[in-house]
Amino acid sequence: MREHEGSEETDSESGMVPEAAISQPWSDERDATATDASEIRAAYGIVRAHFKTNPDRYRLHQRLLKQARYTETYDVYHARSIRLAGLGAGLGAVVVGAVVAVLVVTGLFRGLLEPVFALTQPTLALFAASPPFVTAVVLSLFVGASVGLAVVVARAIRPKQRLERRRRNIDHNLPYAIMFMYALSRGGMNVVEVSRRLADAEDMYGEVANEFEAIAREIDLFGNGPLQALENVQAITPSENLRRFLDDLHGVLESGGDLDDFLEREAERHTETAQAEQAAFLDTLGTMSELFVVAFVAAPLLLIVVLMVVSFLGADTLAIIGVLIYVAFPLGMAGFLLVVDRQSHGDSVVTPLRETWAPPAPSDRVADDDRFETYDQQPFWSGLRAFVTSQVASMHRRPLRTLWLTVPVALAMGTLAVVFGPAMPSLDAFVDTPVATTTGLVVVPVVVALVPLTVLHERNRRRSKRVAQRLPDALDVLANANEMGIGLVDGCGLVAQWGEGRLATEFQRVRNDLAWNHDIERALLALANRMAVPQLTRTMTLIAIGSRSSGDLYNLLEIAATDTRSRADLDRERRRQVSAYVVIVVIGFLVYLVVILMVSVSYLEPIGELTAGVAGGPDAPEMFSGVGAAPVGTYRMLFYHSALIQGFGSGLIAGKLANDDVVSGLPYALGLVGLTVLAFVVVI
Repeated sequence: MREHEGSEETDSESGMVPEAAISQPWSDERDATATDASEIRAAYGIVRAHFKTNPDRYRLHQRLLKQARYTETYDVYHARSIRLAGLGAGLGAVVVGAVVAVLVVTGLFRGLLEPVFALTQPTLALFAASPPFVTAVVLSLFVGASVGLAVVVARAIRPKQRLERRRRNIDHNLPYAIMFMYALSRGGMNVVEVSRRLADAEDMYGEVANEFEAIAREIDLFGNGPLQALENVQAITPSENLRRFLDDLHGVLESGGDLDDFLEREAERHTETAQAEQAAFLDTLGTMSELFVVAFVAAPLLLIVVLMVVSFLGADTLAIIGVLIYVAFPLGMAGFLLVVDRQSHGDSVVTPLRETWAPPAPSDRVADDDRFETYDQQPFWSGLRAFVTSQVASMHRRPLRTLWLTVPVALAMGTLAVVFGPAMPSLDAFVDTPVATTTGLVVVPVVVALVPLTVLHERNRRRSKRVAQRLPDALDVLANANEMGIGLVDGCGLVAQWGEGRLATEFQRVRNDLAWNHDIERALLALANRMAVPQLTRTMTLIAIGSRSSGDLYNLLEIAATDTRSRADLDRERRRQVSAYVVIVVIGFLVYLVVILMVSVSYLEPIGELTAGVAGGPDAPEMFSGVGAAPVGTYRMLFYHSALIQGFGSGLIAGKLANDDVVSGLPYALGLVGLTVLAFVVVI
């Protein structure tokens, strides 16, 4: 049912076969005696035997692997790490050795290494004087050892990274899962059945569902009781919040308390916790937006201006400015986005609920009919039209797929611009006409590639936002109608009658589906599949599953309405506060753009006129002797490129702050890039 990384290898003597990893939270192994060690080496080999004979040393790592849901035991994992490291080291050494051999045979090896030796004198002077064979061997060994070490380090930190991802996913989805459990419990399900239903809802509840799948497996596969199953999963879960919840749930079940009241209190408590966590997160975003202005506006401006002035005094700082603009800016902004992403708790991606429909196969009698062949033939244009329609619908649903079409078109446009002459991809062209050349070869193709993605993604985002805002009212109407004795079919009709927008239309389709097919679960899951909005999908799944166990739809609808309204209030408060942070980021870029334009107009142009008037002149003062070689055109190109990079990166960061989604920053990014192009065209 679940896909987990790791080996399916079992180990009877270790006491920890993969399937028992959760049922046995702690290893009972102890360090082996000399006799046991020799037997283990004979059975498992030297490498695995080294780890298996020292279990106490690796007990914490075994627990880490279990928490990260690896099916491997610690000895298998470490042995595989050593094998992969050896393989990587060998491949790295062989590849480097082969490349060096080719370079030595062609006579290029010494020429390529001379600049390196010149920069690292006298440390590598010995290698510079050594035969190429010696240098090649040392280089191959160094690269091989580096690759092997990198593999070991990557394998060491990978479980920790996976553990952290699981913890964050559990903490984010736990409030939704508790509300789901509360609704099913109110419908009459016991805790075991609730755990099974939650385990089957991995698409909606992510790693929380995986943890409850472990509880269900403890009960169904290992024969443990509910209390023992809760204890075992509680001991191994990476989330402190889930551990505390399972501990409280264990106490309620053990004492015979009211499960419904407990889950209701937990749902309210986690809602309050979510509000507090969001407030802390918004404070962090405010600090980070201010940090952005300092790190990506004030500091770069100061560095660029200082380095430019120093270069006019005779120093060569163009390389440093180039590294700052083309390397430090993109990497710094990418790092900033990663930091924000680590702090955020974005909504988990909900896989649309799918039902596979296939037309019935024709019977032999129908297939033998001469008319069937004519009926079954599909004209080429009809098939092509159906294919295009399906691809367009797929792009509307997943806008990132538009890049498969728009990126080749953008590349073709850039190629045509080069072939027919409007833009030349040469350094001289970029320096002489930076705005025209860069805009034609870079900006226009990027805009062509990203505009369809931006439009479709923004359309879907706004639609999802409207649906999430209107969903609580729609559920209130359904709940009130059900309380007054109005059936679900007529209740959906009321929502369609008094509502508006896409949600009202979809509820009309639900009403028709219920009236014709009388299948609540199918109708609601079909609605979730069509809309593909996370909050709507969770709500429809809750009602659909709950309706199978209880005829009390009013309680289900009331719980769902309360949950969606609290989430909508949180989203509304978040948007209200982050709008100020987005303004800070945009204003920071505008300040950068204005300063760059002012320096270009008020400083670069006079310097250019000065260098043209005094460079090489017989009466030129000595103080201007270093100004004569000032590359004004190069600086103008660098300034334009820096503004474009700043604008695009600032836009992505603004979208990440506003909607916790980098793609949502494309409207800001393209708008700021367009503003930059317009400003340089008008001013420069």
